[in-house]
Amino acid sequence: MYKNDWILEKFENIYQENYPEMFRIAKKIVSDGDVAGDIVQEVFVYYFEKMQDGFVVFHPRSWLVRAVVNKCMDHLNRRKKYAELSAANELTAEDENMEIQKQDAILKQAIAKLKPLEKKIIVLYSEGYSYKEIAQTAEMNVASVGKTLSRTLLKLKEILKGLNYEMY
Repeated sequence: MYKNDWILEKFENIYQENYPEMFRIAKKIVSDGDVAGDIVQEVFVYYFEKMQDGFVVFHPRSWLVRAVVNKCMDHLNRRKKYAELSAANELTAEDENMEIQKQDAILKQAIAKLKPLEKKIIVLYSEGYSYKEIAQTAEMNVASVGKTLSRTLLKLKEILKGLNYEMY
């Protein structure tokens, strides 16, 4: 009998004797059969690799229980951190959404104070229209679009300052 055969036979015996108990322990801790099975499997794979490396465990059951419990606790801690992070991200997303809504309201208020032609130019510009398209839609000379847009943006900036809002 080769060394590897002996290790495999010993491992199979330990696995058969201890798997059901390790699974029950893991399932009680993590409350999920699939996760418990994965954890126990990881522990047994690790144990087998250690046996192949010459690692000797005098009390395999005790070692396995400790390893399974530790893995389960690691899993729960990771899950808790992930849940906290998700909750924090949701709160952050809500805060960001409220901030965006506030910024939109201020910007709409400022645009409402512009003249009709200025509103039209700003809206078209913000939608990505070219100067030529803005000129055609606003019924003005293409050469005038740049100058009018520049003046309108400065005016908008001043209105926003008056509303205690700073543009980036």
